[in-house]
Amino acid sequence: MSKPLIICRNLDITYNKGKSNEFKALQGVNTDIYEGEYIILFGPSGCGKSTLMYAIQGSLPPGDGTLLIRGDDIYSYPPQERVYFQRYVMGIIFQSFNLIGSLSVLDNVALPMIFCDANKATRERRAQMLLDRFGVGHVSDKIPSMLSGGQQQRVSVARSMVNDPQILLADEPTGNLDSTSTQQVMDKIDEINTFDQRTIIMVSHNAAHLSYAHRVYYLKDGFIVREVVNPQRKQIKPVREGETIVTELELLARLFPYDSIDTLRVKSLTNFLTQDYSFNQLIRIEKAISLLINGKIHKKLFIDALVKKYDEGGVGIERKTAEHMASASVSIVKQSADIKRFRSDNDSDAAFFSQHKFAERVREYLLENHHIPLTKVMEANLTTMIADRLSGVTGDKDFHRELMALTKDGGLHLKEDLADDMARYMEKLIALGVDVSYKA
Repeated sequence: MSKPLIICRNLDITYNKGKSNEFKALQGVNTDIYEGEYIILFGPSGCGKSTLMYAIQGSLPPGDGTLLIRGDDIYSYPPQERVYFQRYVMGIIFQSFNLIGSLSVLDNVALPMIFCDANKATRERRAQMLLDRFGVGHVSDKIPSMLSGGQQQRVSVARSMVNDPQILLADEPTGNLDSTSTQQVMDKIDEINTFDQRTIIMVSHNAAHLSYAHRVYYLKDGFIVREVVNPQRKQIKPVREGETIVTELELLARLFPYDSIDTLRVKSLTNFLTQDYSFNQLIRIEKAISLLINGKIHKKLFIDALVKKYDEGGVGIERKTAEHMASASVSIVKQSADIKRFRSDNDSDAAFFSQHKFAERVREYLLENHHIPLTKVMEANLTTMIADRLSGVTGDKDFHRELMALTKDGGLHLKEDLADDMARYMEKLIALGVDVSYKA
């Protein structure tokens, strides 16, 4: 069995140790990273992922524990040997590019080779070849400030590879880029892993990057809280048959990357208890609903997408169930339009009467779906409750509580399970009908 390229055992790193601002950046970290793997260190800012990467790079000695690279403790190397290690074994891509503004693009890429005693012709030939490969060869004579952010980062990728390193480190390499440039840079890094077979260790807090990796280490508060295998990539890390099993939790972790394992288990069990569809079926249902909400498909096409066999790209559910889903979805989407109109009205006398009419319509939507016989007083109570909820005067819990309150107290005196259903439906209408873009 092959040995790991990088081994961490009980690794601890503490900043300002013994001082009032002491901070434990890494605590008891254990990793095994194999040659040729694409590893992502994932987590929010301050979780310790960059600290771990720079410890591996040779710039941040551990306070405690073991860190071995190619079987050696690199921090036991004499200074010159550690410099050699960083020069030839490690390449690094920075978030902020770190290009030298006074040098041409070609010279920026060739610069690391000066310290390897390569002659000028060799340096420039190697640098130009890499620039051509990464799609920026035509700007080799320009200075970095004349390039776009995406071009500068591809120059940075070329520079990281100029000494042909065995391990490539990438510290939030797309943090300063737009979506198009991000895709270009991520594809080039993936190419280095798959084509050049270099080991990649990337620091990221972008969940969209996780599909590139063989494995993801999730960090939180200096700890590795879990390790997730990517089922879409053939694994390099040796495992015994049956030792590793890809579960629904790994799929859920991609959708909810910052949730704990316990929270993911709750989601998984909730999924099981509330409906009979697989995780992949739910993904396809969500896609169809997204198209319906955005007006890109109509009711018939929505039903067709649900009924079509799974192997043919559909969800594979019975037509009766699909028609029920479609009717409910179309109804909610249509009814939510009144919520939008209600919320867009101004605070004028005319608007008051208009909003009252909208609240009455929403009341009828609720009654259509729940078939509750109401007196005139109860109808008036419900209209007022709806108007208050849509205006933001009351919250969802208030609305639920009022549904159960006595009629003389302004409520409907509903039983708890019926109040639950009606309040949940009301919140669905609000979710689709209220603009929350300001929260982004």
